[in-house]
Amino acid sequence: MSKIILKDIKKEYGSDETRITALDNINFEIGSGELVVILGASGAGKSTLLNILGGMDIPTSGKYLVDDVDVTALNEKKLSLFRREKIGFVFQFYNLMPNLTALENVELSAQTVKNGLDPIETLKMVGLEKRINNFPSKLSGGEQQRVSIARAIVKQPSLLLCDEPTGALDSKTGQSIIKLLKEISKNGNQTVIIVTHNANIQYIADRVIKLSDGKIIEDVRNDTPKDVEEIVW
Repeated sequence: MSKIILKDIKKEYGSDETRITALDNINFEIGSGELVVILGASGAGKSTLLNILGGMDIPTSGKYLVDDVDVTALNEKKLSLFRREKIGFVFQFYNLMPNLTALENVELSAQTVKNGLDPIETLKMVGLEKRINNFPSKLSGGEQQRVSIARAIVKQPSLLLCDEPTGALDSKTGQSIIKLLKEISKNGNQTVIIVTHNANIQYIADRVIKLSDGKIIEDVRNDTPKDVEEIVW
């Protein structure tokens, strides 16, 4: 059974002469545990789609279902609960609390759900067992992104949404982050969606959905995803 279903999703801004269609008739289903890359240039509609998937925005029309729950029908209180319990976010610029250590950042996230993972064990999973007491300012960009990933997965979310997760990183560090996200998808039951303009990332995905001008122009399944090391970055 599909975990995520989007049916005829449309998102418009403005009205009458100033109306802009950011997403136009978006339809797809994503099964549990898939690693999906949503690829497109700036202005393609990626951010709008990410906001809808994360429950941060609602479509103008259409339906969005997660685990058979119609997210588009939720009120603001239930939408907030949906984001807290079902969604893990990984942002381009980390968004860590600067006055908290790596461990405290992850602990804060774990406290928002009933059945979160152990924060220390989660930081070990992302290779930061020796950096748990460091503040973000004392961590490299790649280490901060790993804390961001740990903060997201400690909640055991159904859906891990990654917004340009390598955008602020050098090529080598970015590769290590993509490898980690692929391992999370492979070893757990979390669905991982990476929203990016980096075409190289598509080759490691189970599936690639390409957007242009708010429309899906290609939706292909990759039967033989590559390992990160096989890609020329």
